Amino acid sequence: MLCKNENNDPAHCLKEGRKVTRCAIDLLRKVREHCDSEFEAHWQCLDRNNQEYRHCRGLERKFNSCVFNALNLEKVIPGSPSNKPPIHLKEKPLYKERPRW
Repeated sequence: MLCKNENNDPAHCLKEGRKVTRCAIDLLRKVREHCDSEFEAHWQCLDRNNQEYRHCRGLERKFNSCVFNALNLEKVIPGSPSNKPPIHLKEKPLYKERPRW
């Protein structure tokens, strides 16, 4: 997006576009290599349940865990305070309002 904002010429962004495409292909290849069964189970659950995540959260957690461990990734939420544990790592997060799910 930044490239397109800098220049309206599409040829100007081809190099960056190729880099993004290679990065995405590499990521998908690594996911298939390390977490193929978890990936298959998760997308099949979504396919069976009309793309509704609420029915597939357990499989999503397994898939996310596999990807984060296999690729040595760490979830960082931009703008979150550095001196407090992130909300996704809290055992019992407190909500200002009760969730409606």
